[in-house]
Order: sequence, then C-alpha cells, then structure tokens
Amino acid sequence: MRNALFQAICKVGIFMICAQAIVHFRPREVYEKYLRLLVSVMILIQLFLPIGGFLLGEGIGEVTKRLAIFSEGLEQELSLSSREAEEADRLLEQMTLEEVRRRLEGKKNETDETSTTEEVSSEISVTVEPVVIDKED
Repeated sequence: MRNALFQAICKVGIFMICAQAIVHFRPREVYEKYLRLLVSVMILIQLFLPIGGFLLGEGIGEVTKRLAIFSEGLEQELSLSSREAEEADRLLEQMTLEEVRRRLEGKKNETDETSTTEEVSSEISVTVEPVVIDKED
C-alpha cells in the first residue's frame, strides 16, 4: 500500500508539472479557467484511484496478511514470556527454600553451641510446602 501511494504521488507530481506548462502556454487567456478546471479534476482522479482501490478491497488482503503475521508473532512472544515467567517463579521458589534451609541450619548450629553445658537434644523439623498460584488467563 505504501509503495502504491508513493507511486501515485510521484505520478501526480509529474502530471502537475506538465499541466502547469500546458496552462502557461495556453493559446488564449479565455481558456485558462477551463484548463485549470480540467487539470484539477484529472489530479483528483489520479489521487483517488489508489485510495479507492485500497478501500474497495485490493489493499484489504495485504492488511489482513500483515495483521495475521503480527498476531502470530504476538502469540509466540506471549507464550515465550509465559514460559520465562514460570521458570523465574520456579527459580525464586527454589532459592527461597534454600535460604530457609540455610537459616534453619544456622539456628540449629547456634543452639548446639549454646547448649554445650546442658545436654539438650532438640531437633528442628520444618516442612515447607510449595504454594501454587493460580494464574488468570
């Protein structure tokens, strides 16, 4: 569409230059208003032919094709970003669980060091269950 519109503008520009030359070298001044009217109508016709062709269906197929390509690309990017988000969630959950385990082990070591005078046998047991987040589609 863009290429056809550019070509139409180029053709109209060349036509306007030629038409001005014809109007300038008119045989009599009486014909000037008729020549200007004729040139104006011809320019309007040249401008409306590509636009009318696009509006009447010649360009609709191209626009539909480009929209289909765009929507395909958009769907691929959305699925890719969804997979990346799920992977990031899994990684964050794993890192959180490792941090909790590390801190619990640190607490256990602290209690072992402070209970050297007393023989206390206590074991810390923590169960961490993963949280499932429902994602709205």
